[in-house]
This record gives sequence, structure tokens and C-alpha cells, in this order.
Amino acid sequence: MIKAILFDLDGTLTLMDQEEFMKNYIGLLAPRFKQYISPDKFAKQLNRSTEVMIKQPQEGKTNLQTFFADFTKATGLTYHTLWPVFEAFYTTDFPALRLLVKLNPHGKEAVETALQNGYTVAIAANPVMPLIAIEERIRWAELSPQIFSVIPSIESFHHCKPHTGFYAELAEHLGLQPSECLMVGNHPVEDVAAQEIGMQTFYVGEPVEGIQTTYQGDISDLTRKIREGSL
Repeated sequence: MIKAILFDLDGTLTLMDQEEFMKNYIGLLAPRFKQYISPDKFAKQLNRSTEVMIKQPQEGKTNLQTFFADFTKATGLTYHTLWPVFEAFYTTDFPALRLLVKLNPHGKEAVETALQNGYTVAIAANPVMPLIAIEERIRWAELSPQIFSVIPSIESFHHCKPHTGFYAELAEHLGLQPSECLMVGNHPVEDVAAQEIGMQTFYVGEPVEGIQTTYQGDISDLTRKIREGSL
């Protein structure tokens, strides 16, 4: 029996051109660190350390710790120097990127319908950003962060998608078995990976030949199933 519905953000609750968004994101973030490292070097190392964080989780370390262990080793800069700059960026500059993001009204409706029908809802975006940034992205979907029982972030989680550890950790935070969770997302690898630990999945991305998922369709189809009680 499904008790919780887990929602991806980008491409699910909000719509964007991912390449354009990342170009502008780096374009705003990198100059913040120019007194310590050139914007070009910063951007390259940010990508490398993020890749390490995603692909090489460290036992007992949060994503934040894994990221900074690699970033500080490569640059010689310290966490105490870097983190306040990141925090200032996410507080003052990051909200401007909302201009590049569109609301998916069907996503907002699906979340609200799930709540109205007694489901627990959680965010299941990749925890590669701090909580302040993920909460901002939730507001771009015209939803309140407070309605979600769990919001994974770089500070609190120890794995990233598509690692099954991410989904196991999410279920643990919810106090549920994986089989009691439905993952909703548009990525045929990162989101459908939830099935590997026994979650059900609702794929809302572009059609992919041979994809194995519990359900697939538009997110409005999810809303209909919730209302019908047919999950």
C-alpha cells in the first residue's frame, strides 16, 4: 500500500532548459569566488567535485562533506573560507534564476491532490544543493516547503541519485518501507532507479523504449489515479 509520494523537482514540478539554467547558475556563482580562484578554474572544479560526490559516496559522510573533501584538496582552499560564500550566493543571487524556470501547473495539482487524499509527500530532487536552495526551488513550483515531510539536501543526505542509498535514506527519513513509497520523476535512470530497492515508480518523462516502470504517463495521469484511488 502506497503511503508516501516522492516528487522530483526539475522536469516534474517545474520545467526548464537544464543546459541554459546551469550556464546561468555557474555564471552567477563562479565570480563570487574570484578573490580566491579564477571563475574558469572554479567552474571546472565545481563540476569535478560534484561528479565525485555523486559517483563516489563516502561511508558515514554527508554529500557536503564528500564534495568539500574533494574540492578543498584540489584547490587548497578551506571549507570555512568557501561555505560562507556559497551561503551568501544562495541567499541573494540564486532566487534570480527563477526567471529561467516555468511552473508545471499539473505538478502543483498532483502534490495538492496527494495531500488532500491523505498521502505523505516528500521531495526527491538530487541533494546536490543546500536546503536553502532546494526550498527556493520548491517555491518556484508555487508550493510551500513546509508541506513536504522530507526535503533531501547536500547537508543532510549521504547519497545522490541514481544511487539506491538515496532512496533507502529517503524511506528511512519517512519511517516507511520502500514498498510503501511511489517515486514520481522524469528521468529514466535517476528516478526509475528507485525500483531497485522496491519502490513503485511513476515515470513522467519523454517516452523511452524498453523502460520498466510501475506507471508512466503525464503527471496529470497521476492526479487522476490519486483521485480514483487506483495507485
